[in-house]
Amino acid sequence: MTVGTSVGATISNRSFSAVIVESFLFIIINTTAIVGNVFVIVAISRNPALRKITNWYILSLAISDLVVAVTCFPLSLGASIKGQWLYSDVICQLQGHVIQVWACFSLTIVALTAVNRYYRVVRPILYRKFFTKRLTIIITAACLFLSVLVAVGMMFVMTANFQFGPHFFCTPNFTDRLLKKTISLPIFLAFILISLMVVIFCYFKVYRVVRRHVILVCPNLRAEALHRQNKNSFTCRVDEINATKMVFAIITVNCLLWIPVCIIGALYVCDIALPRWTHLMYDYLLFITTATNPLIYGLMNKAFRDEYVRIMKCEKIT
Repeated sequence: MTVGTSVGATISNRSFSAVIVESFLFIIINTTAIVGNVFVIVAISRNPALRKITNWYILSLAISDLVVAVTCFPLSLGASIKGQWLYSDVICQLQGHVIQVWACFSLTIVALTAVNRYYRVVRPILYRKFFTKRLTIIITAACLFLSVLVAVGMMFVMTANFQFGPHFFCTPNFTDRLLKKTISLPIFLAFILISLMVVIFCYFKVYRVVRRHVILVCPNLRAEALHRQNKNSFTCRVDEINATKMVFAIITVNCLLWIPVCIIGALYVCDIALPRWTHLMYDYLLFITTATNPLIYGLMNKAFRDEYVRIMKCEKIT
């Protein structure tokens, strides 16, 4: 796979210190993503208490992030160190397709997680009816199929392939400029806008319900009234609100990372000239999305945090 002249020159003309810094950041992000997502997968696999319906979406996201971190990001690290694509054209096409599918799948899972919280908090009766383990697995598999269909199908219909540059991974190269703007850009934005709208709607509804039940997360207030409630019911409600907060943090961080990624990507698809630092920021933000979720779980969820500690100490669950 050959690199375009202008792109190759831009990447190759980096100073030695720039190569070191940029490659070191890739190493840190990639290592964090691999270790963190392995911890999440092992924690959910080991601890039955973590095998809740919401956590099945978290598990799916961790698996997809881990696959990309293991198979795709090391290739980009090598390209960052060397300043050019070191592998065959077939590897470039595979990396490009995997990243495209992963991006679509991740955004879909984030939206589904928001829908899950909406039904769990706002429509609990319907939640128990529809959100079963079996249906969750079927929906997740359907999302993966849809992501493959959209990401791979779009490239096939437009007879486009992937090429290296200006990013440190292979991106779509559309030969038909008009077709690129009329088909690929709307599809690209549709995934983002639909996912974002779903998240905003769901969490607006969730926020209103949680606000009404704020007393349930303030056990020091109205203690006598709380003692009259069933303790198991109270604990369950507090756990659900804590889980909702954690999922909200995950969605917020993902939105903060994905929105600039989408803006840069849309500008690039529209053939708007961008400085190299914007492409580099695009790469880092995209890669960071695979590493942030495990950190959020550990910071905001005691069950995950305790399980991380047990994994590091090689302790068995009692």
